[in-house]
Amino acid sequence: MIRRNTARRPHIRRTVTRRPLAAIAAGLAGVALLAGCAAQPDISAESAGELQASVVSIATLAQTDAAAALAELDALEGRLDAGSADGSIQADRATDIRSNIDLVRADLTAAIEAATAAEAERIAAEQAAAEKAAADQAAADEAARQAAEDNAEDDKEAREDAREEEKERREQEKEDRKEP
Repeated sequence: MIRRNTARRPHIRRTVTRRPLAAIAAGLAGVALLAGCAAQPDISAESAGELQASVVSIATLAQTDAAAALAELDALEGRLDAGSADGSIQADRATDIRSNIDLVRADLTAAIEAATAAEAERIAAEQAAAEKAAADQAAADEAARQAAEDNAEDDKEAREDAREEEKERREQEKEDRKEP
């Protein structure tokens, strides 16, 4: 996967997320077409209506929550199985619808995996940035501590030098008093 800075180019993020959604929508349209032809005798009007309502719900969910759309797709497949079992959907039609459900499931799964990978990358990047910030702060703290330690040492040496100079000055004054 190519990593791009989408902050400066938001159109890239939209394109990346819209492509899987377009594939999902195309698969859902196939399911709707197969399920929605109530005039044909291989599916009852009631079953066709239920399946189409599910397809609309899945399409809506796929736009914002692929995991919820996948759960709804599972429910759709359950209704398909029930319709096939009770005879309201003939086996050939059920097989066609199931093929499209499988395609949509693959697209939703891929979208979930891509979103999970993107989220993991985002979290890793945030963690790396936090670790770097912590390391930078630790380095700055250590530099400040070392500078304070150096300043304290310099101050101590300056006081010692001042005492030594004061001592030498007094000794010189004593000698100067003795010499008259």
